[in-house]
Amino acid sequence: MQKNSKKVLSACSVATLLVAGTTLPSTVKADSSSQVTRIGGQNRYETAAKVADSGWSSSNYAIVANGEGYADALCATPLAKAKDAPILLTTGDSLNENALKELNDLKVQHVIVIGGTKVVPENVESEIKSKVSTVQDVQRLGGQDRYETSVKIADALGTNPTKAVVASGEGYADALSAGPAAAINGIPILLTRQNSLPDAESNYLKTNSDITATYVIGGTMSVSDSVASSLPSSERLGGTDRYATNAAVLNKFKSDFNFNNVYAALGDGPVGNEFADALTGGALAAKNKNPLVITGYELSSSTEGFLKDNVPKNSTLTVLGGTLNISDSLADTITDAFGKASTGGGGGGSTETDLTKFVSTTFAGPINNELNKSGLNDNFSLDTSNNELNLIAKYDSNKIGTVEDIFNNVDDAPLGDINTPNTIAYRVNKLNDLAAAHVNALQLKDSSENLKTYQDFLAKIKSDGNSKFAQYIIVDSNGKSNLDVIKVATKISNKTTNYNTGYEQFVKNLYTAIKGTIDVTKTSSPIKVHSDSADTTLNIYKIINESNGKTLYDSSLTRDENIKSILNLDNNDIPSDYVTTGKYKVYVDGGYFYVNVTAQS
Repeated sequence: MQKNSKKVLSACSVATLLVAGTTLPSTVKADSSSQVTRIGGQNRYETAAKVADSGWSSSNYAIVANGEGYADALCATPLAKAKDAPILLTTGDSLNENALKELNDLKVQHVIVIGGTKVVPENVESEIKSKVSTVQDVQRLGGQDRYETSVKIADALGTNPTKAVVASGEGYADALSAGPAAAINGIPILLTRQNSLPDAESNYLKTNSDITATYVIGGTMSVSDSVASSLPSSERLGGTDRYATNAAVLNKFKSDFNFNNVYAALGDGPVGNEFADALTGGALAAKNKNPLVITGYELSSSTEGFLKDNVPKNSTLTVLGGTLNISDSLADTITDAFGKASTGGGGGGSTETDLTKFVSTTFAGPINNELNKSGLNDNFSLDTSNNELNLIAKYDSNKIGTVEDIFNNVDDAPLGDINTPNTIAYRVNKLNDLAAAHVNALQLKDSSENLKTYQDFLAKIKSDGNSKFAQYIIVDSNGKSNLDVIKVATKISNKTTNYNTGYEQFVKNLYTAIKGTIDVTKTSSPIKVHSDSADTTLNIYKIINESNGKTLYDSSLTRDENIKSILNLDNNDIPSDYVTTGKYKVYVDGGYFYVNVTAQS
């Protein structure tokens, strides 16, 4: 049973603790240089709207693209420049509220939707037509795939190009790097596979025979030499990584840029879809003929060298996105590189503020209070020695470490009752308490923005005549629904249930109930945590298990994605079981803090 000592009862217990029991002052931030302006919202959709508001007081045209999938929108920047249009983002089955407001505020008359109906559904078009009073028409540019879509966008430029940019359609960084330069010069961006030029692109180049030069963006892992050699007079602009490629593109087209201001956006990160701010901000950079720098959480030596050689000391920096993408300290590192020699070392030092010591020394008491209030103190203890946050999982028996073990009763525990440790009923009751804490931590709201609780979702399961698990839910004298712990425990004791037909079925039904009540296509919001002991509020934006890379919560994702994550569901909506001890990184206002999760030996 050694494996169990490395696991915790539920993959989401740590997430529940963090969103329920931790508070920081929202004013803790790194100092920001007076050279820096930030355009950022709570998520990519609000940031896109703020970018549009920053660059346009009104606009005849606007481009609307999917905010979660990068592929179709990669080539939109030249079209945005040609139409003097901002790029707004939406997702799901309805028009994002930030995009809707901006379309109305800018009094847009012509909207260009990028991508097919699977990317931006038809009802988004309908909402634009019905809810934006100034709109005269909505045009869709979408093909069978991203490659055909890029050709349709190229055709919509309405010019007879003599040059073309060719970039990977299997990653977003290189095309984003080329966006402003291509836009300023009226050059279309075509997407390709690494080892084969798609038919749509090949046919476009044959039809547009005036194209006698192409710029291949990225190294051979993005666009192979065989593809490059098939293009008209190709010139490769690439480097050892996306940041070196970005610098190579900027250097090639530097005579086209005004370096009085530099835009910067995140070009890589743990989620793998950190393209949005560079996409929407690229349209603004192209409009103002300013360069766009893409960066990671640290400044690369390639970017630093380019800034040193090309950007005057007194230039300004416009950061695209919030501090979780580009921290205040990284912004200062970027401006420090303007006109100055490189400090060496391959990266400009710390790019975020580590608040772990502050949390451990200031908020140990409030966290323990939250553990006690939520009942999680029966499952976890907190150790803040050495200025660290150490969360220790503790259980009734060393033999029990997973949900599967409980439902399979691996140690033949007696039925017992909910107050007697080392019994099935006790364990199921604690598991039920954890499930409630996990779901309630999501702070889910229905379409009317009314807060919904774990008991609400159980009630929906109970009312669903088709639910196989409804028989295990009871309604108390106050009309509240809850799990019939004794009935479930009895089934386990009699060996008439197991993990597959017990807990898995329960979580699948719970997920179905949540989906039936919540607008699962709506983007999540940062989780706001209030402290009883201090007049402070914390916004939690993201929680990542650094041990396995799993994101437990991300405010930029949809509610459905976060529900699946916190309920620990796999692609088939089945609860998965994996090691969850290790280090967790929690992103908050002004930086982050770490929590180390270990199991009691």
